[in-house]
This record gives sequence, C-alpha cells and structure tokens, in this order.
Amino acid sequence: MVIPVDLKRREREILKILLEGPTTTERIASLLGVSRRTVLRGLPELSEKLKSLGINLVKKAGTGVSLEGRKDSMEKLECLIERPSKRVEMTPDERQQLIILSLLEQKGPRKLYTFAREFNVTDATISNDLDKIEEILSRYGIKLLRRPGLGVWIEGHEKNIRALVTELFYENFDEAQLVRLIKDNLRCEIISGRGVRAQVKDRLLGLIDRNLVEEIEHALKEVVEESGLHLADSAYAGLLVHIALALERLKSGEIITMDEPFLANFKNTKEFDLARRLGSKLEAAFGISIPEGELGYITMHLLGAKLRMGDNLDELFLLDHRDAAQAAREILKEAGRELKKDLLEDGRVLEDLALHLKPALVRLKLGMEIRNPLLSQIKESYPRLMQVAGRAARLLEKRFGVTVPESEIGYIAMHIGAALEHGGGAERAGVVLVCPSGIGSARMLASRIKKELPELEVLEVVSALDLEKALEKHPDAEAVISTVPMEVSKAPVLLVSPLLNDDDVEKIRAYFRARRLKERESSGVVTGRGRPEERRELVFEILEEFVIEEVDADNLEELLDVLVEKIRKKPGITSAGRIKQDLYSREIKAGTAVPGLGLSVLHARTGGVEKPFLGLFRLKKSLKMKNMDGDTEEVKACLVMLLSPRPSPGEIEVMGRISAGLVEDPTLAGVLKSGSGEDVIKALLRILK
Repeated sequence: MVIPVDLKRREREILKILLEGPTTTERIASLLGVSRRTVLRGLPELSEKLKSLGINLVKKAGTGVSLEGRKDSMEKLECLIERPSKRVEMTPDERQQLIILSLLEQKGPRKLYTFAREFNVTDATISNDLDKIEEILSRYGIKLLRRPGLGVWIEGHEKNIRALVTELFYENFDEAQLVRLIKDNLRCEIISGRGVRAQVKDRLLGLIDRNLVEEIEHALKEVVEESGLHLADSAYAGLLVHIALALERLKSGEIITMDEPFLANFKNTKEFDLARRLGSKLEAAFGISIPEGELGYITMHLLGAKLRMGDNLDELFLLDHRDAAQAAREILKEAGRELKKDLLEDGRVLEDLALHLKPALVRLKLGMEIRNPLLSQIKESYPRLMQVAGRAARLLEKRFGVTVPESEIGYIAMHIGAALEHGGGAERAGVVLVCPSGIGSARMLASRIKKELPELEVLEVVSALDLEKALEKHPDAEAVISTVPMEVSKAPVLLVSPLLNDDDVEKIRAYFRARRLKERESSGVVTGRGRPEERRELVFEILEEFVIEEVDADNLEELLDVLVEKIRKKPGITSAGRIKQDLYSREIKAGTAVPGLGLSVLHARTGGVEKPFLGLFRLKKSLKMKNMDGDTEEVKACLVMLLSPRPSPGEIEVMGRISAGLVEDPTLAGVLKSGSGEDVIKALLRILK
C-alpha cells in the first residue's frame, strides 16, 4: 500500500495533525497558517485518496475531524508520511510562483514565518522573494500588502487578478499542452514527472475544479457548433481556461465588472449573443448566476480570437477587412523594400497576413494580450526577420494608434518569412498539417514544407480538434505532420517543431524514403544500392557490430563520456573524442528524444567513424533530455547512429529506415527499451528487410 503520488504537501501536513488524534478544522487551519475555508475545500479530495488506502476521514459534530482505519493501515500511513523525501532544489522563481499561488488561494494575511517554514529558508529570503513578487504584481495593477505582526496579502481588481492567473497558466503550460489537457478533459496524466515545476503546475490546476471542466467544454462545444463558429485550438484553449477560472471565482463570490459604455458596444455584436447563450447553459449546469460583465469578457475572447481561414470574418470583427488588407500590403511592401524582394507577388501571403491582422488588431484595441509561444524560437532563428518586422510594425502603430508588442512582431515576422519562402515544386505525397498556434505559424510551416520537401502536397491545415474530419475528407493522405503529439488510426503522425528545423526535414524524408522503397519493392522495382541482396549485405555489416549495453549517467555529458568509452575500440571507430564533440553539438542544437517514447536517437555525421555504427544503450536510471518538440523527456534508452561525413546512399537509407521505424512501428520503442537482445535484432531486421 502506498500513498498516491499526487498527495499534496498540505494534505501530508493535515494527515500528520490528524494522526495525533481528532481535532477541529479551525485548529488545523491555525497550525498550517491558512483559512478554515481552505482546509474544508481540500478535505473531500483528501477523503477520496484515503479511501483507496482503506482509511476513512470522519467528521463528527463536537469532535471535529478524525481518521478511522485498521491498525496496520494507520501504521503504514504514518510511516509513509514521516519517511523523509528526497529534497528537491527550488529556484527563486519557482518559490516565488508558489508564494503567489498561496496568496491567491487565501484571501487573508499569511505570516512570513509560515512561508519560511514551508520552503525551508530564512525569513530574509522570503522578504527578498516578496520584493520580487511586489514587482510582478505591480505589472498587473495588484498590490502586495505587508504589515508587521499581521502578515502579507494581495489586493486588486478582479480583472487584474484574473489576468495574473491566466498569465501564470501560460507560463507553465504552452498552448499545445493546454489543447492536450482539454482533449483529455484533464483526466489523463496532467503532470508528467515530479519536482518543483510539477508542484507549481499542480497548484495552478488546483485553482480550477477539474470535475467541472467536462461540463464546461460540453456547453462550449454546443454553442460553437450551433453558431458555426470556428476557433483555432489556441483560442479554444484560452476561452475554456477563462471560463473555468471565471466560474471558480464566481463561486467564491468574486464578481468582475465592465464599464457600461464598453459593455454597451459589445451588446450589439453577434459574439455577445453567443456569450449570452453560453452563459445560459452554464447557469443551468452549475446553478449560478453569470453577470453581464462576465459575458462581456467572454465576448472579448470571442472577438479577439484568431479564427481559422475560411470563416466569415467581416461579420465577426469590428475592423473592416479592407483596412486590414491595406495594412498587410503596406507591411509586406515595407519589408520587401528592406529585404530587396517583392513580397506581394504571392496573393495568398497577403490574404493570410490580412486575416491575421484583423483579430490581432482587435485584441490590441481591446487591451487584450497577444501571446506567441514561438517567440523565443523565432528570435533565435530569424533575428533579421524580427528586425524587419519590428520596423514594418510601426506602420500599424501610426495607422491604428496601438502599441505593437514583441509577440505580435514575431507573428508578422513569420508571415514575412512565409512570403520569402514561397515556392512551387513537384508535389506527390499528400499530407495534412496540424498546427494549433494560428494562421501565421501554420502558413509558415506549410511554406517551409513546400520549400524543403517539394515532393509533399499540403492537402489542408487544420486544428487538432478537426483532424478526424480532415482525414475523412482526404482519405488518400499519406501522413499527418503535427506540431503537437497525438494519436490517430487513419494515418501515421510525424511530430515536428512549428519552425520545421533540419532534423524535422530529415525525419520526414526518412519516413517517405522508406515508404517509397517499400512501394517499389512490392512492385518489383528496386535499383542501386537499395537492391535486396546489396542492402541485406549492408544491414548485416551494421548489425554485426551492433552493441547493447546498460549504462549509468546523471547528465548528458556523463552519458556521452560513458558511450564513447564503450565504443572507442569497436571496428570503424577512429576518434572517440570527435564522436563525443559531434554528438554534443548535435544535441544542444536541438533535442533528439522522441516525444512520448522515452527514447533518444543520438545521431551525427562525424569524422570519428569510417563506417556506420549502430548501438543501443539502456539507462540504469532515466535521464531528462530535451525532445524534438522542445520539451523535457524522461529517457530510458538511447539509440546511437553514427555515419561518416560522406555516407553512401545505401547507408543513409538504412539509418533512415530505423528512424522512420520509430514512427511507423508502434512496438519498436518498447522492444528497444526492454526487449531481449534477440528481440531487438529481430525487430531491426523486420524494419530493414
């Protein structure tokens, strides 16, 4: 019997108190330095967890709260709670976020010493944290009040507090994660891994009642489908988070208001009618009253959302399409002048930018934030385009009287990039793109695919929520290229970065190369080094020196040291140092872990080998590595593939088949991580046959 891994810190503290004997919720609240209401809110969830351990949480009038269960269950519970846990290092930023969340959870003052005890630091450290927190809160118009002898608490308008909470969500969950949470109704593995960051996410999600999310999504879906409105995944996720947070705040008696003249303008829009219908469904579902001010903010979300191309934007937005089109034309003309290229020759790019600018300008006029989850990648990969877009964006500021933030400049840079990368080519294999971040990123991804992979035809760009419909519409699609992890039965999914880096291109090429080879073999057309007898010879040459080893490492550098030491005396290895250097350079350039598989494909073309090398190294304890999607992956095994700087087409093809096999064969990753040596060889031969 074990305590569930999601047992929270406060729940552990409550259990420690209750193991001493029955007590009141007032005493628990006093000992923990929280409100009685906070304790009461947490007891139902704690009770459910205890039931799985055979222990009941009992509340009796006059006695208070107590634990009831068999003696052995109680002893094991006590032992497990008291067992010291491995200390996790916490950064000041993480500690400050947790303090902010504590202040949001509790209305009344909290003593400094309770924070110092909770985080095992000095009062002076907490005081310094509060100085930083005060700066953060001031950006949202929220005050941090500090009174000696009384404690610290926050005060601010409901609108500003919600803006802070929303920003915390986007700091800890990217849009792709929010879409996945929604698709799974927050029932699946919400937080992967442990540690402080997981604790921050768990506390943040604790601000929303997860049991209500499904009902909210049901009401939202009904209204969206009835109206024929199409929301991008990012807009849909943002709206759902807003509504869930709003209902929690309303249940706690926190009412949001909107200036009457502002609200009066919204009442004339179709979006306000949609918000009213949605409000009625939510009122019926949850038995609460939703004020007009709340409907006004839902309307703002609908008006400010990026709508997918093909919707009737003229009716839905307050900005005339001709103004947006003229602004887009001026931006592309100005950028083209600086880049010395005509960017207006592609009418599709002009229309895409206009479609993007309409909702973006509405958001800026309404004072809503524009988030760009790709901003850091764009700034790093395309600094020149960011400079050009920044200067071109001044035209928007002059024309519309708004301040264009860096996040929006990033989107404009993507559209300029799409215009630069426009090009045609012979397109053969049909693919469907899934990209939840809006038209700009989707179009740039499509443009890069057309430029780097002209043999592909982009059949349609859709959201994750509409993928099934798109595959029904395009039954001949050979693959789905997605920027978010997902599983579909009708086509293989190739996961790529929204900016389509070099490794993504190579991965896609490897997949279609292997697919075409299979098609040629089935029709009896095989040429060159790819002929069965010659390819078999090469496969056996590689597998003859194939190694499977178990290794131990605490970080990437240790892992590479261990790997090169294991292979330095193998045939064909000429420089272990060069191999380590090239593998390290490749790893820091972009992650090599395959998202969701717990497997890393460490690969490089290196002067350290004179012939192909293939090895499998299983880790005694999992290691956190960056994956191909930019996130962190718990890696349990590493497949090492090395080629010389000028490999033959046949060598590239064999290694490419293995990479493609990780996508095509759902069983391969499991065999590589835990199968016997014989099973691994059989699996590789099956893929390479």
